[in-house]
Amino acid sequence: MAIRHLLTAARRSRNPARALAAVRSHSTAVAAATAPSLPSPPPPTAMIYDRLAESVKQKLKQLESPDPRFLQHNSPHPTLSSHTEILSAPLTRVTTLPSGLRVATESTLSSRTATVGVFIDAGSRFETEETNGTAHFLEHMIFKGTERRSARELEEEIENMGGHLNAYTSREQTTYYAKVMDKNVPQALDILSDILQNSKFEESRINRERDVILREMEEVLRH
Repeated sequence: MAIRHLLTAARRSRNPARALAAVRSHSTAVAAATAPSLPSPPPPTAMIYDRLAESVKQKLKQLESPDPRFLQHNSPHPTLSSHTEILSAPLTRVTTLPSGLRVATESTLSSRTATVGVFIDAGSRFETEETNGTAHFLEHMIFKGTERRSARELEEEIENMGGHLNAYTSREQTTYYAKVMDKNVPQALDILSDILQNSKFEESRINRERDVILREMEEVLRH
């Protein structure tokens, strides 16, 4: 009705152009007032968050009804919250002998096996360009025979005890150790003492072991 009234007034007006301009501006204002307002677009991260939320919901539903295959080894009893077993672990006692040698011991009376070892502060960290690789080379040579035992006798003595004699070299230390039954600890200590103090380092075995170490280096570089 308002637009019709304006059109009628425009026909009667002495300045039709101005009247028509007024009609157009009024109709634009009316259209803007009556047009429904559109919602603002969602932020660009809204859809990402929605997808993440949906993914989390799906995973939670899977936890509510897990696959039976994962429950076949599930314990029907609740897990104990007591730390008695951890607290009852054997204490490590460190004793320093008159010679300056430090001895660390842990005792478990229920165990019938024992591990004895010698940990020496002589790893690759302490080597120079001239002595590079010495600790690793000595680790290989230490089991090649002593003044009292040949390499074969060392192997047979450990095997007859049902034990295990080994060594490894790290960046900061070289370790020689034996795993034996508790009754064989004195014998294992005697073997460790013998190989550390009385190894022969025969020239023929040095040359042979050099080839072994070079092959080890080639394998490491190849992989």
